[in-house]
Amino acid sequence: MEGGIELGSREAFIRYWLPAVVCAGLILVGTSLPRPPSPGIPGSDKVAHLLAYAALGVLLMRAFGAERRMPAVRSAFAAVLVGGLYGVMDELHQTLVPGRYCSGLDMAADGAGLVLGAVIVVLWWKRNRRRSGIAVAQGERQTMAEPVHVDQAAFEVEVLGSDVPVMVDFWAPWCGPCHMVAPTLEQLAADYDGKAKIAKVNVDNNPDLAMKYGIRSIPALLVFKGGEVVDMLIGVQPEDVLRQKLDALV
Repeated sequence: MEGGIELGSREAFIRYWLPAVVCAGLILVGTSLPRPPSPGIPGSDKVAHLLAYAALGVLLMRAFGAERRMPAVRSAFAAVLVGGLYGVMDELHQTLVPGRYCSGLDMAADGAGLVLGAVIVVLWWKRNRRRSGIAVAQGERQTMAEPVHVDQAAFEVEVLGSDVPVMVDFWAPWCGPCHMVAPTLEQLAADYDGKAKIAKVNVDNNPDLAMKYGIRSIPALLVFKGGEVVDMLIGVQPEDVLRQKLDALV
């Protein structure tokens, strides 16, 4: 199913293939119409061929790829191949029209238009896929576990009442080393999501908590399990040391 349309169904044909068929029919009619000779026609004729076949290339790519039966590059190749064969037949049929003849320059413009249309769609698809990938990555980052900021009121629930080990970072906004260890703690919060928790306590806003746990220097990392302090680290610590502490408790 694609957009609620069954693959290979009549609805899929109308949505994806009919526009290409109509475009091909218009090209055939346009090249079959009689025209008076004019010195201004040849150049504009090549431009018309280029634009018409560029549109045909876009529609053929959509028809081949919209149902997700082909990736973009294969759809582009199929569009150029099928459109190119149609262009050759279109030029050959003009030999049957009075006053018209098979033109190699027209055929070249047809091929260039198909390639132009295919390139435009491939670049558009890649751009959309890249933007979708960025959006997905941003969504994943937003849903990743992050350190939880707790105050004195939340400390009992988030830390003392936690059913998983908690590493509590006592920090302050003015503390340079605290900012150095922050990215490591953010990574640990994501990596140990569901197994352990990273909490942060701003000592400026929660002096009573800092005093209760004897925090005299920051950053100070206290590790809690079952509501009790089981380890303490002072200063900036290497990531592998922090992982070892958590691995021993999870």
